[in-house]
Amino acid sequence: MAKLSLSSLRAFVSGFEDQFFWIGIDVHKASYYAALQRADGRSITWVATASPEAFTTQILRLGITIAGVAYESGPTGFSLARSLEQANIPVIVAAASRIPRSVTSGAKCDRLDCIKLADYAAKGMLKPIAIPTPDEEARRSLLRRRHTLVDSVRRNKQRIKSLLLFIGVQEPIEVTHWSNKAPEMLLGLSLEPMAQLTLESYLRELTFHQTELRTVEGQLRQMATSIEQRQSIAYLQTVPGVGPTVATSFALELFRPERFNRAEEVASYLGLAPVVRHSGGKTPSGRLVPVGQTKLRSLLIEAAWIWKARDAAAADLYQRLLARTGIAQKAIAAVARRLAIILWRLLVEQRPYRIALTS
Repeated sequence: MAKLSLSSLRAFVSGFEDQFFWIGIDVHKASYYAALQRADGRSITWVATASPEAFTTQILRLGITIAGVAYESGPTGFSLARSLEQANIPVIVAAASRIPRSVTSGAKCDRLDCIKLADYAAKGMLKPIAIPTPDEEARRSLLRRRHTLVDSVRRNKQRIKSLLLFIGVQEPIEVTHWSNKAPEMLLGLSLEPMAQLTLESYLRELTFHQTELRTVEGQLRQMATSIEQRQSIAYLQTVPGVGPTVATSFALELFRPERFNRAEEVASYLGLAPVVRHSGGKTPSGRLVPVGQTKLRSLLIEAAWIWKARDAAAADLYQRLLARTGIAQKAIAAVARRLAIILWRLLVEQRPYRIALTS
């Protein structure tokens, strides 16, 4: 696609000024591939520089009524959406997993992608996700940095264990069940000189990630006590098994909890809602779809095990589900779903947890 002049775009919209237009954008780091769809279904495409302000200004200068601008969420964030919203232009940021896909593979390019987005938006086939404010986005970035560091620490430990296995060295019990004495025990092993250097490098990397993790966790604790959500986070921690990490993660990732109208929407957002497949006379079955807030979902499942151990009502729910399914993983996932719904209600109603299991 080539860049179009403003006069070319105005010629395309001429005669349709009193009707609605839809815009689809394939957003990239350096450029926007855009499609403008008229009421008669015809589209014109062009390439624009990746500047939210410049693109918004270009659209406003057309002097037309925009029913909606749609683009796929991704690494470019929400700056374009915020710019459009500030200009009172309706915008739909759609999750990639929720955009309709063809059953069979066909031609694919940026031009076709933006045309499809405009067409899907015009037909009401796109469900928008919530657009966080810059402040909400910044808080979530620090939280997600914490998740990344936790993964890095875990991977570092696994690499050390893999190294010992590869060179045929029996790992100490302090390493098998990692304890604070693990680094000391590792440095005391008798290894080949180059293997020793490799191990020392892994340990230095592990120390760095652990130090960064402690720093970020301290910053998160400080943020949780200073932001307006501190009371909400305190309410969440009244649930047995929900500590500061789970409470802070839930409050920040579920920003503006009042935007959810039903418990099912919360479960779907977190990837805890089973998808039922029922055909003919077969018994319907459901499974969790790996979409949504994967890190938060993992934290909720971990918290559900503790909740089950500390709350008799939660334990009863788990036992009933386990008797029905016979699979512990399914039962605890359902308990985690109930826990998530309870936490959502605590945020919306701004109250502490009552030791009772209500739907």
